[in-house]
Amino acid sequence: VGGAIIAKIAKKIGVPDIPLLLVFGLMLSALNIIPNDVVADSFDFIGNFGLIVLLFIGSFEMEWHIMRRVLDVILKLDVFALLIVWILSGVVFNFVFHLPIFSLIGLLFGAIVSATDPATLIPIFSTMDINPEIAITLEAESVFNDPLGIVVTLICLSTLGLAKAENPIFEFISLAIGGIVLGLTAGKFYEVAISKIKFEDYIAPFTLGLVIAFWYFAEGIFPSITGYEISGFMAVAIMGLYFGNVIANKKEYKEDMEKVVTFLGELSIFIRILIFVLLGASVSIPLLERYAFPAFICALGSILLARPIGVLIATAIPPVRPLAERVYIALEGPRGVVPATLSAMVYTEIIKHPNIVPKAIAKLMPPMELAGTILVATFMTIIVSVVLEASWARPLAKILLKDKT
Repeated sequence: VGGAIIAKIAKKIGVPDIPLLLVFGLMLSALNIIPNDVVADSFDFIGNFGLIVLLFIGSFEMEWHIMRRVLDVILKLDVFALLIVWILSGVVFNFVFHLPIFSLIGLLFGAIVSATDPATLIPIFSTMDINPEIAITLEAESVFNDPLGIVVTLICLSTLGLAKAENPIFEFISLAIGGIVLGLTAGKFYEVAISKIKFEDYIAPFTLGLVIAFWYFAEGIFPSITGYEISGFMAVAIMGLYFGNVIANKKEYKEDMEKVVTFLGELSIFIRILIFVLLGASVSIPLLERYAFPAFICALGSILLARPIGVLIATAIPPVRPLAERVYIALEGPRGVVPATLSAMVYTEIIKHPNIVPKAIAKLMPPMELAGTILVATFMTIIVSVVLEASWARPLAKILLKDKT
């Protein structure tokens, strides 16, 4: 209830709601209205469920015919830029906390904050005369670097010994390619199913249930049978893209797809509020006081160093877009739901089971400190990126893109 009121106030005064929701959650934690153990238990469910819904609806709404025109830029951003942002953000974290420069602890932080969330900028873009190709590039980059960011985070957790250890390169290929194949298979299965059965008022719960079922097959059933992992989140994103650009364009399914979009769109608003308020509630005042300054430096390093360098290097691969566009994209990559969820899930898992941290890692940084630094640094990166990049979106567009609004 409080989150909905805060979000409404933010919309009314024309500012992003994410920082306000985070601060609101922090206040609830300080007043002990939401106890820490409740937050930890909540993220076990809300984290995965929320990412499934948000990834699906985000990719569902991507228009392929526009996306195709800037697909080369999106691929560069989602592969090369993401990897550079991951490494450089991790190096900054390690430098700030006096760890070995390529320590896996910093690389875990880098993986968590590598995914962007330009949904923060959509309300601002809607009032600007901005090139639609720039807008769709940022939005599509976010949708498809979300599952990749999750995959990279899982690889870091595996390498750290906090999850099942596999060969990192093979694991990346298995997770990503497997997710794409499963997503396309699921999309075709869904299309056949709704062509045989008219679900009518039950199409939305059937759709969401099926998406969750395929996610669980990827994340739970398939590994237990084969010993290999595939990314359920990547599968969900590909399913959304297939549903929104293949099934939704067929006249006989149009009404069904409108019901699905309405239901999941409303649900995603509820989930965003929950995730950001609960992330704020995860960060206690003592934790924030202890790590606020180094976390702020890590945030600036990721936002003003890692992201611009990653984007400018990645987009230098031919064909090259105009430099002004590349600079604008480099300075517009706010972090949001995925980093919030991943950091909270990692934090709660370590706090609840500190013994899962291998001794070699614990020597570099005790489990409680590891969990706290990553949580606060991610919290700070989200707040700073959203405030800065939402604030300068319009002035930068006027300077770099000749936006007249």
